[in-house]
Amino acid sequence: MYLFLSGISSMLSLLSFGALEMLAFCVTFLLFDVLRIRRRLMIRNIGIAFGDQYQPYERIVMARKAFNNFVQTLLETFISRRHPIAADVEVENSAILEEAIAGGEGVYFLLCHMGNWEAMGSFMSRRYRPSHTAMKKIKSKGLNRYIDEMRVRNEMHAIKKSCKGDAVRQMNEILDRGELVGFVMDQARCGEPRLPFFSQDARTNTSLAAIWNKRPAPIIPAYFYRRGFGRHTLVINPPLTLHKSDDLKSDIILNTTLFNGEVEKIVRERPEHYFWFHNRWK
Repeated sequence: MYLFLSGISSMLSLLSFGALEMLAFCVTFLLFDVLRIRRRLMIRNIGIAFGDQYQPYERIVMARKAFNNFVQTLLETFISRRHPIAADVEVENSAILEEAIAGGEGVYFLLCHMGNWEAMGSFMSRRYRPSHTAMKKIKSKGLNRYIDEMRVRNEMHAIKKSCKGDAVRQMNEILDRGELVGFVMDQARCGEPRLPFFSQDARTNTSLAAIWNKRPAPIIPAYFYRRGFGRHTLVINPPLTLHKSDDLKSDIILNTTLFNGEVEKIVRERPEHYFWFHNRWK
């Protein structure tokens, strides 16, 4: 698998961005329109999120665009050995992040799967401070090796759990160095509470709220959206004001609900750039 992916990467790197954009269109047509891979789930998710706001044909168009964004993200990652994945990025509200970093407490980033999230981690590390995100190990050894190498090359730093409490310890050390910790908040997690997310409750990871309570630092929502193949914009939103009282359990639920609301706002801004593949409302 590793050698196969490396070969694909080398071949794709020889193509122009225009050719890669056309390739993404063709792959999207094949997988989404012909084979209909994840198509029903994506359209269902959009329907749950937005209700009657979009007509059935508009949901299909939105899902197709989101699928195409994902294919472009994969291609941009494949060619990042030769073409830096975050070479062309515009930033909105950079001063917000610069001020938060200057505080010296480190920064939590509230993230979701928007635009090219791989490029976002790379850009954060190269433009501001080293950016770290908790990542799961992939079962395929070859695929895991390939992705790990790509992320190291792109300066995406992984927080990997080897024993209980290890990830939290790493995050504390990262924040103590004044660096960045990214939390991806838009995936269901077994055993967690169901909290409001768009029109239905969804199981939501409460880890960020619990960790923040013990190690406070600014929490900044941010996301990428695509301007074209290899061209992106980073949007940085103001830090969140969180609840903190004597009732820890209540604070965790209230703050996690706040995080869901922020993710929802981001997705509503540019839903065609969002990763609708995930079965969020299991």
